[in-house]
Amino acid sequence: MRSILLTIGMMASIMIHGQQVFGPAALQDMMAQNHDPSSDSSCHQSHCFTAGCQGLHGTNVDGNSQVGTPSWYDATSGVRSAIFVLDFAEDFPSEAQPAVQYAVDIWASSIESVIPIRMTAVWDSLSPSILAQASPLEVIHDFPGAPVANCQYAIALANQLAGEDLNPDAQDMILKFSDQVTWYHGLDGQTPSGAYDMVTVALHEMAHGLGYLGSANHNGNSGFMGFQGVPFIYDQFVELSDQSSILEFVSGTVSLGNVLESDALYWGGDQGVAANLVGRPRLFAPATWAPGASYSHLRESSYIIGNINSLMTPFLSMSESIHTPGPVSLGMMQDMGWTLPPTLCNITMVEPLVQSSCNPASNSYTQQLRVTYENAPSNGTLVVNGVSFAITSSPQTVSLVGLPSNGQLVDVEVYFSENPACSYTVAELFEAPAPCCLVLRMVEVNPQAQTITLINVGSCEGELSGYTLKSEGQTVNVGSLAEGALLAPGETTTVSWPGWPDNVEGGDLTLYDGFGSYDDYVQWLTPGNSGEFLANIYGLWETGGFLDGLPPYTYIGDPTANPAEHGLTFWEAVPYPCAFLGMEVGATSECNAQDDDFTQEFTFTLQSPPASGTSIMVQDSVLTFDGNNPWSILLTLPATGSPVDVVATVVDDPACTATFSAAMVAPESCACPTDLDGGGYVDVNDLLLFLGDYGCLSGCNADFDGDDIVNVNDLLIFLGAYGSFCN
Repeated sequence: MRSILLTIGMMASIMIHGQQVFGPAALQDMMAQNHDPSSDSSCHQSHCFTAGCQGLHGTNVDGNSQVGTPSWYDATSGVRSAIFVLDFAEDFPSEAQPAVQYAVDIWASSIESVIPIRMTAVWDSLSPSILAQASPLEVIHDFPGAPVANCQYAIALANQLAGEDLNPDAQDMILKFSDQVTWYHGLDGQTPSGAYDMVTVALHEMAHGLGYLGSANHNGNSGFMGFQGVPFIYDQFVELSDQSSILEFVSGTVSLGNVLESDALYWGGDQGVAANLVGRPRLFAPATWAPGASYSHLRESSYIIGNINSLMTPFLSMSESIHTPGPVSLGMMQDMGWTLPPTLCNITMVEPLVQSSCNPASNSYTQQLRVTYENAPSNGTLVVNGVSFAITSSPQTVSLVGLPSNGQLVDVEVYFSENPACSYTVAELFEAPAPCCLVLRMVEVNPQAQTITLINVGSCEGELSGYTLKSEGQTVNVGSLAEGALLAPGETTTVSWPGWPDNVEGGDLTLYDGFGSYDDYVQWLTPGNSGEFLANIYGLWETGGFLDGLPPYTYIGDPTANPAEHGLTFWEAVPYPCAFLGMEVGATSECNAQDDDFTQEFTFTLQSPPASGTSIMVQDSVLTFDGNNPWSILLTLPATGSPVDVVATVVDDPACTATFSAAMVAPESCACPTDLDGGGYVDVNDLLLFLGDYGCLSGCNADFDGDDIVNVNDLLIFLGAYGSFCN
């Protein structure tokens, strides 16, 4: 079925002249046989599919950028893969016609057609900032040969798929150019400041006429899809972030309107995605619907000025030229049904060049190749054994990195991503080096003894000379510390580095080979050492982390784990020995007259304190450590009025001891020795206690003169105090 998108009629004020034909001679002959001369005297009025469609927007700022024609385009060659019939309206400026013709010729080299594609270029007044407009004359669905049922196709594409001109009496598209624009008509892409490149604009608008547009529209609230209820083939490939189709939404709903303004629409066709190289092409879907720009263009910020795929973005700057459709847009055209011609490309030779020695850290090597080719694509990549390289010039040298060292012969396959048919395959081109799979890790580091213990976590025996140790800017080859030594898988060796910088008080050590990033790293006592930054980037160490303890520093992780275990978590230091680092003197009580003593608060700070429950002797008291650090205690001490030296010792660790000399001064004595019952008054009760102690020879309470005997001398002292009060 056919849907006419614009009024067909004669336009008396516009006369067509200067018809141009672009395409192979055979197709030109076909066009001559099918061409209706009467159509030369009329053209159809240009039309936009969606309400308010305005065409390509000019930014009115200079872009100063040029993207040239594809490398496979030869302006001097008559070889073209499609035929275009271009008519100009009577008032179309003659000086502007070559630029439009040039754009048509580029498209004639970019797609294949068996049916002539007819178009008319019109010179007319357009809205301000609109450079040009274009659309198919009509769209058709369910025609014979239509690949997708119930889907609208631009008439030019429908003709190719049907294999016949479905409307031989009409043009396929109308191109309308603004007569209010400062145009650059040159073909070299050197667009001056203040002018718009007509070749670029013509290329862009022709893409829309060939079917590069969808049917979406927005009324400020709801979204709509389809023309006369039937979606376009373009719509079939539009997806959301989750890869669901936009056609899953119901036309005329707010939900569809929200999606159209989500800035999250993508092209999901296989060819378009493949040409984008990284992810799906992103479509222009700004938060506010832009008539004539939204949906049917590539996202402006994803394909910025100078990008090879920037032709089909909705905006063009002055002094910006883009003379190629771009691989993404061509891939999208393929997805919609257009066939692209094979490019004239040939890879003539692949030669092996320099081969590196085996890298023991990865058991791999690097191989250089020289690829000679001609007529390479201007975009895409050169793919060698699955690895993509930017295309430069022939002959091109590439390096295959990380190839397995297995001693086997290697086949090579080369092709261009834009044209996989342009390929070259050669069997057994070069031989890989023999395996060298020694891989070293550090398992113990002792900066005090200047020794490092290493383990081979690789799968084969090897020499140590491929590794380097680095500390504080100084380096040493491991092989020089163990001359000629071989290390078997799982075996360890300890090397001594006499020239190791003095970093017992804090430093780091790095282990690496000559083939890339660091292999191992450890840092102790201080952060921010010279190797920390790169070690963090390589995932070997946490920024600011360090081992806090004494050497040797020991690796406690699994060096053979996959992924490898690196970092502070997998290292341990010898704990610092237990020590009393300091003591604070707290509150002091008054003298207790009954026992001539007082209580004193102390708080100790310990290094590596013992376990909770451990006995600690302070002065003559054995106390139980409660696990707190600092540790607070309360002691009862004699009131002597003299300075007190405080001694603390961990009972199970006599080396963990400290003496704090003259830590405090005891209160003056408040003793009353003759008040034997502590009643505060020397009376008959005390006399009875004295008489009971009379004659005592040692440790006697009534030995007032301290001669280890209670006798008459002590009685005289007692009688002198009898009847007195004790304060």
